Amino acid sequence: MERKYFQDHLVQVIVLICAAVSVVAVLAIFYSLLHDGYPVISDWLLNGFRMKWIPHQGIYGPIPLVVNTFNVGIGCTIVATIIGVPTAIYLAEFADNRLRNIIKPSLEILTGFPSIILGIVGLTIIVTAITTVAGPPAGGGLLAIWIVVGIMSLPTVATISEDAIRAVPKDLKEASLGLGATRWQTMTRVTVPVASPGILAAILLGMGNAIGETMAAFYISGIQDPSAIATDPIRGVASISVQIAQEAMSETRAMTPYFGLGFLLFFIIGVLNLIIRRLSKEQLAVDPPRNR
Repeated sequence: MERKYFQDHLVQVIVLICAAVSVVAVLAIFYSLLHDGYPVISDWLLNGFRMKWIPHQGIYGPIPLVVNTFNVGIGCTIVATIIGVPTAIYLAEFADNRLRNIIKPSLEILTGFPSIILGIVGLTIIVTAITTVAGPPAGGGLLAIWIVVGIMSLPTVATISEDAIRAVPKDLKEASLGLGATRWQTMTRVTVPVASPGILAAILLGMGNAIGETMAAFYISGIQDPSAIATDPIRGVASISVQIAQEAMSETRAMTPYFGLGFLLFFIIGVLNLIIRRLSKEQLAVDPPRNR
């Protein structure tokens, strides 16, 4: 009895240590970004978020980079959602086991592809196709990133949305079918609305992945102007992650401004994760719809 108690206690201690390591790692990253990027962060707090990013002149206006980052994230999320949510509905509601065992592993394989490989593929295929259709100097830019990074975010949106749809209680579906509703009506009026917090959480998680994606976006972003808000989808775009990668490749390596950008990106993704946690709790606590 004492040995069993000791083993249980040991497992609890090991799990607690693993959890603590995760928390310490996040706090260490937060502290490092805040400490090394403090000069730029304090400049933003004192002088406001300006519209020009010219580091060699001491001008660190992140607004164009932030706007471009959200342009990238929203466009990629739309692509991933348009394909991923219907895929999740089909896998959860209509596909037989044989098809599901083919489609789902294919999505999981796509998750395991290195982003740099997908960036090279996007550069040689997507960017080349855009240049061929639109003509030079069109090429890398928002459109290419939307397609490539949107496909990279597809497995996240599809798999988590499917899990949310499968988590809907069967009693709700059976009650709807028992009242004479078709499978389509049950899916659109019962299953998807009940699963909507989980689906929205999947979409936001895919957006977080798209916002933080670096290497694939860096390869296909085109010629960037960090002080310009991208309005033409077939011209170059500079997002926060792309600009950090651009500086990492340069010879100057004046990294203080980019620690500030890293802190800003960390904050944006952290807010998205808090929203996702709230939506996930709503999904777990979902109640059967009541008649009004």
